[in-house]
Parts: sequence; structure tokens; C-alpha cells
Amino acid sequence: MAQFDTIPTAQYLIYLRKSRKDRELESVTGIADTLQRHRDTLISLAKNSGYFITHIYEEIASGDTIAERPEMQKLLAAVETGRYAGVLVMEVARLARGNTRDQGIVAETFEYSGTRIITPDRVYDPANEADGEYFEFGLFMSRREYKSINRRQQRGRMASLSEGKYIAGSAPCGYERVKLTGQKGWSLQVVPEAAEMVKKIFDLYTVGELQEGGNRRTYGAYTIANILNARGLSSPSGKPWTSSAVKEILVNPTYAGYVRWGYRAVEKRMRDGIVVESRPLKKDAQLIEGLHDPIISKETWELACHLRASRSHTPIPPRTQLSNPLAGLLICSVCGRSLLGMPQRKANRREWLMIKCPTAKCSGVGSPLEVVERALLDGLQRWLEDYHADSSAFNAPGQDASLAANEKELIRLTNELATIKAQQSSLYDLLEQGIYDKDLFLERSRLLAAKATSISNAVEEAKKRFQNEQLSLENQRRLVPNIKKVLAEYETLTSPTEKNDLLKEVLEKVIYSKSVGGRWAESNMQLYLFPKLQIPKHEPYRPY
Repeated sequence: MAQFDTIPTAQYLIYLRKSRKDRELESVTGIADTLQRHRDTLISLAKNSGYFITHIYEEIASGDTIAERPEMQKLLAAVETGRYAGVLVMEVARLARGNTRDQGIVAETFEYSGTRIITPDRVYDPANEADGEYFEFGLFMSRREYKSINRRQQRGRMASLSEGKYIAGSAPCGYERVKLTGQKGWSLQVVPEAAEMVKKIFDLYTVGELQEGGNRRTYGAYTIANILNARGLSSPSGKPWTSSAVKEILVNPTYAGYVRWGYRAVEKRMRDGIVVESRPLKKDAQLIEGLHDPIISKETWELACHLRASRSHTPIPPRTQLSNPLAGLLICSVCGRSLLGMPQRKANRREWLMIKCPTAKCSGVGSPLEVVERALLDGLQRWLEDYHADSSAFNAPGQDASLAANEKELIRLTNELATIKAQQSSLYDLLEQGIYDKDLFLERSRLLAAKATSISNAVEEAKKRFQNEQLSLENQRRLVPNIKKVLAEYETLTSPTEKNDLLKEVLEKVIYSKSVGGRWAESNMQLYLFPKLQIPKHEPYRPY
């Protein structure tokens, strides 16, 4: 595939402000309009850098605060959207004027939106610590002192964390915070009654309960919450258990004796002139051995982590004989739960497995295992037929032609971007020659920027289609022999574990749908197969 260079399509703003000093200089020397000179300088900078300028804010008044500078207010409102890559200004002092609060608002708006400040001398990146410090140089010493104090506090917290101390504000269920004797800091102390509740939750999740027939059944957070509520066990707050409360316990490494840092790191954004904080969960939180006693073993914690990380884990604990060859594959179309194989027995019949949804009152109807197995194998057979799995399909002349057409489209779109780039340069020339005035220039520049963005998005979509077609062809060549292997070997195997492993080589999941069926009614069972394809999105295949 040919390499296609990406032409920058980001949009930029220009901010101009005439200071009192500029007006005094104009009256004394009689030099030309300062704003015009600054505008010419920044337009030339934009032309040489290839920037799309979509708006120019010109501050005629010279107010001491943001409230007295309407164009500055408009600029900050535009910047906080995060849509613009940078703002061109003669010097940072033209932006960061006013009292400490105003300077802080300007600095934070640029920092949280990731917008660069571009001057004729240098580019200031808010994400760069050195640039950020230079930009904030005009703030009062109290603000700098505050940052210094905050850094010392963070270092102190990290030092406490490295010693295994508990630095969070409140203790999790099963513990209470206690002051360490003879030293600074806090630790945790086990609350026996609540700790037993925590142990029970992990036990239901990792080991499960013994069912009729000798098999063990594990549960997810939703079912565990229902079990605890049904047994009259309240949460620490006194309210009924919820799945989210159970999940909070299952993902907390404190119960295994760890303390963690960075699990809910604060992220800030500027919204309507106000700093808005969020605390998204971080998967790469740092774990350190704590001073407190664990409630569960590290082995139990690691098993719980493994079960959570697995996209579709077999719903039985390790070291137990698997009886359902479809375990971890079938998903209920009604509630999204993994279907289970439940042993059934009648006086005049042998024992058999019934595939059912474990959710109470779910409207989905179960089916015998052998019926679902037959439908699944028929679906794989039809998948092969639809994919034209004979040897001539590997030549794929149609796919080769499609790949060539897609690459041709990429070349065309890339050439269009290059044309827009040339038009952009001509636009600056027309402005400099006086053929275009400022308003006409901005109008045409915005149109070009929008067109460039649209074509750039089309290029990315064409690239994805090209890659998906390549992967689709590769998937066909990879999956066809594997599915043939499943169809040839599945019914010869006697071990449910071996059958399960064989199916998981070719299937990501199977959506099971059935609302009617039984002894006196015709079944409307449908299976939607999701083969293990290496493309972002693919359609399921329905055999029934």
C-alpha cells in the first residue's frame, strides 16, 4: 500500500489587543495602526506555518479585567471547546493581563483545552512544564507558593504510600481507619462482621456454591447482590446491595493487603469559565504492600482479577470438571448474561443439560444442549458456504479489485488535500495584495478548513476500509481451515473441555435468542455467531 502524507487540517485563532502604550506611541510618533501591523505579522506567521485561520479577535478597548474585554471573553469561550489547535498572539502578555484570578482563568483555559499559544518568537505548549511555568510567570507569588505547597503535600502522600500507610479519606467496607501509634499517618483495622461479608462476596465470585448434581456455580456482581439481599444481608450503609457496590469490593486490592495510588486520578476541564473535575478509573493504578491485615488471600485476589479480565470466562471455578462444552460462549439476547448448562433429570429419562439464562424472571427460554450444539455446528457449516470456502475463493479477484479501487480513492483524496493546501497559500497572497479584505479572507479560510477536515476524515475512513478488506481476506484464509477442523473433529471428541477449547479457537461469542419453544410449541431459537475476526466491526451470522 502506498504511503499517504497527512496534511494538517487543524484550525487556529488570532488575538490582537492594542495596549495603552501602543496608543500613546501612535500619538507621539504618528506610526501606522498597531493592530494592522500586528495582524500582518501574525498572518505572515500563519502563512509560513500553513495554519488555517478561522477567526481573528481584535480588542480595541484596553480593559484591566476580562469582564471589560469582550473579545477576550469570546476567545476564551472558543478555546475552552478544545476545537482549536492554537492561538496566535504577538506576546503572551497580551493574553495574561488582569488580576491573579483573571490570569489563572486564562492559564487554566489554555492548559485544560490543550491549546497552544503561538507568538513570533516561540510556541508555548501548555502540556510542557517549562512553557506552562513561563506562561504563568505573571501570576502573584501566592499562586506560586500554593503550587509549591501542593507539590510538597503530594511528595508526603507518596512517601506515606511507599511505607504502606493508608492515605485515602475513608475506609472501605470491612475496615476502619486507625491512627498509627508513634508515627505519622493512618492504617486500616479489620472489622470482623463486615469482613465476613467481603469474604462471602469474593467466595461467591471465585468459588461459587455447590449445585444439585455436584457442580459448582459462580456468580457475577448482579447475582451476588440479589443473593445477599435475599438472605437479608444489608450493605454497610444499611441500604440493599447493588451490583455496583459489589463491583467496588471485587475491584479493590485493599482486601488483599495492598494500598493503591492513581486509581481515580483527577482530570480537569474548563467549562463556561468554571473548572470541572472528573475522576475516571485508571486500570494501571500502582499497588504497594500495605501495613494492614488482608481480608482475602492474594491467590483469591489474583483469581478474581483473572475472571474480570477474561472476556468470557468459563462460569465454573478451576480444577472442576467441565460438563458444558458451550460454557463461556453463549450470551442471552434478553439480559446479556452468560448462559449456563443446568442438569435436568426425570424419573424415566437419563440426565441431560439444559441451556438456560441464570437471571431470575428472564423471558428467554432454554433449550437442551444437544439442540443448541447441532444448531451451532449447522451455523458454522453455513458460514463456510457463504464465505465460498473452496480453493477458488483464495484467489479473491473481486477483493483484489476492491483493494485497488480503495487505494485509488486514497490517492484521489490525498491529491485533493494537496490542492486545498495550495489554495490556502494563494488565499494568504490575495490578502497580502489587498484583493481580499479580512472578512472575505476569513470566510474563504473557514470554508477551506471545513473542506480539508471533511476530506481528511474521508482519507481516514478509506484507510480503515482498505485495512479491513485486507484483514477480511486474511481472516478468511485463517478461519476457513480452523472452522473445517471444528466441523471434522467436534463430534469425535468426548471431553466437554476439549470441545469448549476447539470452539473458542474460532468463535468470540454466540448470542442466543429464544422466546417460544417447548413440548407443545414450535421453537423460534436463533443463534448469532461472532467469529474471531481481526477487524473492528463485523456482522454476526445467524444460522437459524
